[in-house]
Amino acid sequence: MSNTPKGTENDYNSPGFWSDKTESWHDFMPGVRRRILVNNSGATAALYKLNGGAEVPPHSHPQAQYGVCLEGSGVFTVGQKTWNLKKGDSYYMPPSVTHGLKIEANADTTLVEFFTPIRRDFIKDTLAADGP
Repeated sequence: MSNTPKGTENDYNSPGFWSDKTESWHDFMPGVRRRILVNNSGATAALYKLNGGAEVPPHSHPQAQYGVCLEGSGVFTVGQKTWNLKKGDSYYMPPSVTHGLKIEANADTTLVEFFTPIRRDFIKDTLAADGP
């Protein structure tokens, strides 16, 4: 395990490479693990692994959110509507739109999400780049 400090806003004007390592991951909420892939002034990218039956309660944030489901399935609640989500589907949430996600009971799910602009609230879990 390295001693790479968390809490880094990475330089927007510098290239970066981040390797997958144990300290990159943390428990975001019950049944949900998150790795901040990139976090700089322009955007944030995160990888989520959600256990079957996990639930992300309704919430909103000032950033636009884009995502793709790499595996698994669940149901998004967006305002008063629901969307069924499955492997290969992508989605977009405008800023400040309330949304939540319930993962199907037997469907461990992996999502990649992008936020614009930066999620400053994620900086505490962001590692500095390993290089170029």
